[in-house]
Amino acid sequence: MFTIWWGSEFMATERMKFVSIVGPIQGFDEFIVKHIMNKDMQPVHALSFTESVKGLKPFVEDNSYESAFKALESINRFMKVQPYECCESEIMDMVKAPADVEKTISYAKELEARLAEIREKIERNKAEIAENRQILRQLLPIKDLEVELEQLFNLEYIKIRFGKLPKESFKKLDLIVESLDVIVIPFSSDENDVWICYLMPAAVAERIDNVMSSLFFERIRISGKVKGHPRDAIVKIEQDIKRLEEEIVRLESDFQKLVSENGEEFRKLYSRFFYLNQAANVKKYAAYVKETFLLTGWITENSYRELTEDLKGQKDIVITVEEPEEVKGIKPPTILKNNKFFKPFEALVKMYGIPAHNEIDPTPFVALTYILMFGAMFGDVGQGAILALAGIFMYRKKKSPLGWILGCVGVSSVVFGFLYGSVFGYEHLISPLWKPPMENISQLLVVAIGFGIVMVITAIMINIINSIKAKDYGRLLFDKNGVAGLVFYGGVLGIVLSALLKGNLSLSFPVIALIVIVPLLLMLFKEKLERLLFRHESGNREGGSLVESFFEVFEAVLGFLSNTVSFVRVGAFALSHAGLALAIWTLYGMVGRIGGIVVLIIGNILIIGLEGLIVAIQGLRLEYYELFSRFFSGTGREFKTIRVCERLKLYNKQIAG
Repeated sequence: MFTIWWGSEFMATERMKFVSIVGPIQGFDEFIVKHIMNKDMQPVHALSFTESVKGLKPFVEDNSYESAFKALESINRFMKVQPYECCESEIMDMVKAPADVEKTISYAKELEARLAEIREKIERNKAEIAENRQILRQLLPIKDLEVELEQLFNLEYIKIRFGKLPKESFKKLDLIVESLDVIVIPFSSDENDVWICYLMPAAVAERIDNVMSSLFFERIRISGKVKGHPRDAIVKIEQDIKRLEEEIVRLESDFQKLVSENGEEFRKLYSRFFYLNQAANVKKYAAYVKETFLLTGWITENSYRELTEDLKGQKDIVITVEEPEEVKGIKPPTILKNNKFFKPFEALVKMYGIPAHNEIDPTPFVALTYILMFGAMFGDVGQGAILALAGIFMYRKKKSPLGWILGCVGVSSVVFGFLYGSVFGYEHLISPLWKPPMENISQLLVVAIGFGIVMVITAIMINIINSIKAKDYGRLLFDKNGVAGLVFYGGVLGIVLSALLKGNLSLSFPVIALIVIVPLLLMLFKEKLERLLFRHESGNREGGSLVESFFEVFEAVLGFLSNTVSFVRVGAFALSHAGLALAIWTLYGMVGRIGGIVVLIIGNILIIGLEGLIVAIQGLRLEYYELFSRFFSGTGREFKTIRVCERLKLYNKQIAG
């Protein structure tokens, strides 16, 4: 039962089919909108593999609908309408109706001009209100000044400044300005500042301004628009603000009225040209001969079943279907299908590459092993909890895959923190469920190597499954990551374990030859055996020299050793993490209580930030170089569906929001 689940469902990519659809050109747009846009299908240029069909031509007509749709889309920043979804019945009637592109563009430009004009007036009034409010803030502190402002600012030989001083600076002002040619007039004060104006000869204005700046004088520049006494100017500006606000209310009403009057007509036009434009983009992949179209592409099995069900009874539409293995010269795209827990980890896989259609999706494997390795290298209850909380916040706030990954590795760190008995690097607060790393170095490193052995064997097993799926029996039997490599690796491990446990090599030579020498010979003559046994099935090159094969086998043997030993870093980084924490707590004891708290805070921030990043990178390195290199080609290409329904629903939610 587990084998079936592992091989056919778990870690499997979405199964694809290649379809060729033939039907009458008349009504092609309606066919695309009704039957294709709500399916998971990726079109393929029909002429790319049907060039031999006599008279077959591509659709080369310009997409005249695009210009109309762009014009309507431009207005939708004002209209904010929700297009009809593709499952609604109104769509087909709209698509069938004649589409006057020029008339639609003219209507769109006229409506946009009227809406833009109103919106521009509203924004202009808002800007003027903001300017007036700023002037009010300038005038309110000097409202009691009984002088006309324009007279003050038009003096030729005298300069005047308005502003505020901190009260502490104001107390020192008399002593500082006593020898200066300046007159200071205080006219208002508040809790922290004294509002003043000072007058001075124009000839010494710069020097006195510098002196006042040194006292933290904050100048207020009075707008040139202000005339008369400050109190009168304030009244006039408040009246202007009220008038502008009333005008904005009227303009907003006019804007909404125009939107409402055109809303339904605009929505119909927008929806119609949205779908016509999408249909035209699909037609670029199609071809035709006389009055018949040909549309080809990759489609998911679920969508294929839906399509055939939709087209039951339609005798003018013919569908032929091929399995991926039957299609020559075109690689199927790949859809990764993972549940909500594993989905965010697809980002880590895609950084390396996309699985081919006949490869196992390594996302669940990567997710589980990466979470486990990160926790082992960064085991701490407190620091792990901070990572988990940060990840949860990121995921809930922005739905970021990184947030989910951070939350998962944070929880793993908490679990390993309980195993190590570490809370923010302190190992005497809780009792460890296992042992602290620094007290368990040998066992920790042995467990890390044991984990590496399991990972290498698992990677080889995945490659064996991939070889079976790809029907590449040469790679399955003779490759370093196939049955030969698995037997050799397992045999060497068995010999080493036997020698360590019993103190001597108890295996006979025939057994050693069977589990070590024979697999090496199979790997050495891999190319020749493939040509001899699977000449029609092997996709490998013709073969290389014996010397080249020898060095490839030698490299494979070293690879088994280096890949296994590389997992020592899981234990090494656990020790490094514990060592850094120990250093921080040692400093805490040396600098005293208050300084020690600062050391603890800064130290833990550095560990979470810098060492957390290093551990994250090391985990990825182990995934990519020690494991992916054994089973994952990453040569697939991502499936790009033309389905618009789901995107449209999301778009409508955004508009409604």
